[in-house]
Amino acid sequence: MLNDISSADIEKAIRLDQLILYYQPQMTADGKSMVAVESLVRWSHPTRGILGPQHFLGLAEGAGLIDALGEWVLRRGCRDALRWPGLDVSINVSPLQFLKPDFVARVEAIVRETGAPFEQIELEIVETAFFENPRLAEIALTALRALGFKIALDDFGTGYSSLAYLLRQPFDKVKIDKCFIDNIRSMRGAAIVHAVVALARALGMKVTAEGVENDDQQLLLRVAGCHCLQGYLFSRPVQPEVIDELWARQLARGAERPSQAVAGARGIL
Repeated sequence: MLNDISSADIEKAIRLDQLILYYQPQMTADGKSMVAVESLVRWSHPTRGILGPQHFLGLAEGAGLIDALGEWVLRRGCRDALRWPGLDVSINVSPLQFLKPDFVARVEAIVRETGAPFEQIELEIVETAFFENPRLAEIALTALRALGFKIALDDFGTGYSSLAYLLRQPFDKVKIDKCFIDNIRSMRGAAIVHAVVALARALGMKVTAEGVENDDQQLLLRVAGCHCLQGYLFSRPVQPEVIDELWARQLARGAERPSQAVAGARGIL
């Protein structure tokens, strides 16, 4: 975090629409098709250029601005989703947002306002959001799924009681954290990934592996049975205009290898 950034600066950035969303593609395990994009917020600072979330998210949470920031991200993500019919748009939700009693109503209102299809929006929620108030979390998840949202459990395996939550909560997708992907070449790392994939599949959930950076990881994750892969092997986070082009190419090429277009985005940012 930059020491001289204040909560007033962040509030001003939200009010003046200085924030932007980048998107990172999520690919099928064979790398041939883009099936979703994860939205990642950036701050287009007037004097310092593009700032990553590590410079302002923590401050926004501490200053009580995470609701305003999260709602800005959701609204912009839904508007961008209208550009890509058929492509899921994944949006991260802060635990501080998620546990507010009016969270579901506010999210529903934003999506209806934008006109985005509920079923095109995937909400990524970290496991810690379920630790403080499991009952409230369960009620919120049930209501969100009834509206048509997809729900992904993010950073799986890095929280408190992952297996218990996986069994109890109605998730559509599990995202395996990068720390496990980094160790997949080891016997222990591979065993953990295979176990997570097998359990999620048995419960009817899809699995996405994050932080995929090389061909060996892709091969091992594909063998393990992961449905989708995300990481620098395919693309860094890119501006929505790049997704416009990649999605148009994929739709035009059909069964041809659209991953070649996505691979062309490597190193753009």
